[in-house]
Amino acid sequence: MNARDSLPIQVNHPAPHRVRVGLAALLFGIVAAPVAWNAQILLSVALSGHACYPHEKPLAAPLWSNLGSMLVVINFASIAIAIIGGIVAWRSWLQTRAERPGSGHHLLESGDGRTRFMAMCGMLISALFLVALLFGSGVVFMVPPCGP
Repeated sequence: MNARDSLPIQVNHPAPHRVRVGLAALLFGIVAAPVAWNAQILLSVALSGHACYPHEKPLAAPLWSNLGSMLVVINFASIAIAIIGGIVAWRSWLQTRAERPGSGHHLLESGDGRTRFMAMCGMLISALFLVALLFGSGVVFMVPPCGP
């Protein structure tokens, strides 16, 4: 055994740009929009349901006169959170897009570029849930809160 055999082998890490973007930023880019969409639905349904059906019989008008403005604030806050999550994911992708050469098709089997993949997932998820939030927000403007 010679000295050359005892040298450690240098192996490149599959995500060399992982130090450029923190895990918190990657996770925020992935989960911000789905959590905002979930909060929009849960809060809007709970508030509307209680305002229109506080007891056994439905009301003709909501309990609170400002129910519409509360729903608008919930929707705009949810949309803002989804946009911020998309921006964070986009910035993460800009910092890691040159992590490995080649397109995504070449890197699928090797597992290289995980940080870039997570950033790309965050951008796609944010865009998808932003569309869902926008469609969900339209209900506030088109449907009366307590029925006809």
